Amino acid sequence: MFSPGALRELFVEAATAKFARNVPDFVALRQLVRENSGAFHNDHGAIRTADPAVRALFVRAARVIGLRRELDYAFPAKKLVSFDLQVVGEDAAPFKVFVSQIDLAAFPAEVAELIRQDCTEQAAAADHGAFVELIGRAEQAGGLPRPDAERFVTHMVEKLMARPGPPLKRATLEAVAAVSGEAASALALGPDFNHITINVRAAGFAGIEDMAGTMQKAGFRLLPQIQGARGSKLRQTATMAATMETPVREADGSPGTAQTEKQFVEIIERNQALDGDGTPLWTQSGQPLIFRNFLAANAEKIFDAASTRARPDAMSC
Repeated sequence: MFSPGALRELFVEAATAKFARNVPDFVALRQLVRENSGAFHNDHGAIRTADPAVRALFVRAARVIGLRRELDYAFPAKKLVSFDLQVVGEDAAPFKVFVSQIDLAAFPAEVAELIRQDCTEQAAAADHGAFVELIGRAEQAGGLPRPDAERFVTHMVEKLMARPGPPLKRATLEAVAAVSGEAASALALGPDFNHITINVRAAGFAGIEDMAGTMQKAGFRLLPQIQGARGSKLRQTATMAATMETPVREADGSPGTAQTEKQFVEIIERNQALDGDGTPLWTQSGQPLIFRNFLAANAEKIFDAASTRARPDAMSC
């Protein structure tokens, strides 16, 4: 029987392998970590979705792998609302997921309707029936036997975290990108990991400046600034998502391609958590309590790493 923790390990392994197939920067950065005699520790992944039903099913599946919804975050300027899925407790090491929902109420009505139409098309092409049955079994038994565990993880990574239906309409991509580049990237990618995050200290670096500097010397293109002041509880930066050719549907229904920015790699430095009055926090055993959640002010800037902005000339060709 695979427990929630064991299922989470299978999930992280499969989702990381899928991410590596699509993001050359991640493969190169993992090699850089090896050359630094460090270890690859995946702190968290992040998804964005426009479909509340997909979000709800992902949250239910996440409970099977031991992750529970904890804190909420709001990003009005990005037209996103978010929350984290955590192994709740004092240990900051377990893998986490940061989930963002496109805030349809923040869009002009005609643009929101285009997004809903795309969600409807994707939902019509999806078949999660057997997956939901596996979730139900795990909820009752506290885990799954190996064959079911493998089917569960494969479906979650390859089917749930994907666009199962037709390509996005170019007109929808253009309209959404004019309002929110982050939402446009979310639709173009689907509910897959738009980033995976490498823990700086596990990678063998003294701090985030050290790792970011090494990455820049190696040719990685990073966000302009590290988020979080020196010594603060959470510090982050990221590579800039590569521009990729993404399949779209033209107005006449014919296939086309559009340039989008969808996936990147984040690096993270987690430090001791502080109480509301600034007092350092400690675990029950007297060790520093490492901050394991997220900060909206940091995440707001990390979102900029994958933002598909309107390109009137490039997107109409």
